[in-house]
Amino acid sequence: MRFRRFHSIVVQLFLLCFIGMTLPVLVMGLLSYNKSSTIVEEQVSKVASLTITQVSDKLNLYFKKLDDSSMMVLNSKVVREILEEGDKNEYNKELKVQEGQDFLTSIMINSPEILDIYILDVNRKYSLLSSDSLMSVPDQWDSDWYKKITDANGNTVWFGMSSSSYVKKTDTGFPIFGLGRAIRSFDTGETIGVMFFEIVGDALIQELNRVQFGDTGYMYVVNDDNRYFYHPSPLQYGVRSEVPLPAQTSEIQIGSKSTLMIPERLDNGWHVVGVVPLAELTADSASIRKFTMWIALCCIILAIGMGYYVTRKIGNPLVQLSRLMRRSEAGDLNVRSRNVGRNEIGQLGRSFNKMIEQIDLLIHRIAEEEKEKKKAEIRALRYQINPHFLYNTLNSIRWMAKLNRTHDVDNAVTTLVHLLEGSLERNGVFIQLGDELELLRKYMIIQEYRYDNQIRLNIDCPDELLRVPIPRMLLQPIVENAIFHGIAPKDDDGVIDIEVVQQGSDIKMTITDDGVGIELDRIEGLLAYDRDCNNRGMTNIGLNHVHQTIQLYYGTNYGVSVESEPGKGTQIRIIISKAKGDQHVQSAAG
Repeated sequence: MRFRRFHSIVVQLFLLCFIGMTLPVLVMGLLSYNKSSTIVEEQVSKVASLTITQVSDKLNLYFKKLDDSSMMVLNSKVVREILEEGDKNEYNKELKVQEGQDFLTSIMINSPEILDIYILDVNRKYSLLSSDSLMSVPDQWDSDWYKKITDANGNTVWFGMSSSSYVKKTDTGFPIFGLGRAIRSFDTGETIGVMFFEIVGDALIQELNRVQFGDTGYMYVVNDDNRYFYHPSPLQYGVRSEVPLPAQTSEIQIGSKSTLMIPERLDNGWHVVGVVPLAELTADSASIRKFTMWIALCCIILAIGMGYYVTRKIGNPLVQLSRLMRRSEAGDLNVRSRNVGRNEIGQLGRSFNKMIEQIDLLIHRIAEEEKEKKKAEIRALRYQINPHFLYNTLNSIRWMAKLNRTHDVDNAVTTLVHLLEGSLERNGVFIQLGDELELLRKYMIIQEYRYDNQIRLNIDCPDELLRVPIPRMLLQPIVENAIFHGIAPKDDDGVIDIEVVQQGSDIKMTITDDGVGIELDRIEGLLAYDRDCNNRGMTNIGLNHVHQTIQLYYGTNYGVSVESEPGKGTQIRIIISKAKGDQHVQSAAG
């Protein structure tokens, strides 16, 4: 019982008013306590310094890994034997060079960031590298990087970012940097060779690009000559920095902005420098004052608006429910009330949702019944044409049998078997237009036997429309009527033309005969639905069947139209949808 009281509207109103009046005061006190300008500035500075330290540690590990790889080359017995020319046999030299290349390749496999490793001897006799030949590049012994390495007395020499290869002098399409070291003899201490690593810088640059301080702060890396090794702008690679390198964290003036510079020295002598504008450090301090003023103002506005809000808390669900009821009255049964809480308004919302669900269920049940009724009508029309077709065909064969045309009877029966097999709905109600036209040609064979080849059928249909699905036996009743009611009565040769064309998203089929035509007063009644048509003869159902079938399958916008002039012939037009058809009706007629 105690818990149920909290679901009462009266209790909820009280709690809302109480919380609405006290919450702004509590929020203002909490924000004032937590928002201290001094703490914000110190914390931002510490975070920036810690970020620079972390970046420095990562760079030291990265450079240390590359330096360790160079030490492996420096201590390689195979590389030293090649450079010291310990074996005078040319064949053994080639084996040593191959072994050395395999060794360098293994280093590159373990360090995928290394693009190439080059080793040159000081006597300019041998060159060794991991995956290419130096014969196609300029003389490397006089290059700037070679001289810098030999002048370093065995120390590691680092080279900044470049968009072209240091060795090949060609554009690589991506930034690279280099590492070089002189190889000295263990016995004499003299330089016997020089190694040079070309390293892909994409991964390193992507990692450094993620480091940012505020909106405009950034980080860069300079070498011992204060030239940019890394900068957010690739155009600065290799350019000397205009800002002096600070010895420790200090505030300097860059242009019109006061900036905090946070340097960190790397193990290879380079420096990582963070650039943090002071305006961004103190922005939170200024916002605290403004924020406090806004809180005070919001407390006043919130206190005034709390009463209005509480009334709206009750009124809004009722207004919303009223709108939903009007939408449901207009026929939209997808509406549902979201106010289904435990109070009185929530109970009303649940009752409304349940009522709409029941109405929707009843409508769907009625729709299913109408759907079944439509299926029955389609089947009735579909089954009605098959006896009609069979009756007329057997009648034709009967006349040939009476005339003792046994050979024609045999061929006609064979063709009839093919026709009946094609008319069976083993693959559904629909058939491709090309197959329907083929069945129509077979049907004409039977009629030619009866009328002694006096009737000619011409079909004009584009190849791309032959795969369009149409209902089975759609054209045969019309051709049959053209023969029996149009051409046969004039007792002369006849022609039936069938033309199929596409009009936008529709298909138009035109069947034209040069028969006796139809009286104008009979045309309108040909398409009218008559339940007693069977009582007046089998040939009266053809056009009616086709028209009813099309409208059931495709809708009332499609169907059959008839034009005729007595003594000159008849033209039947059939309009169906190319996009509908199979998917529109299979569910209804299947």
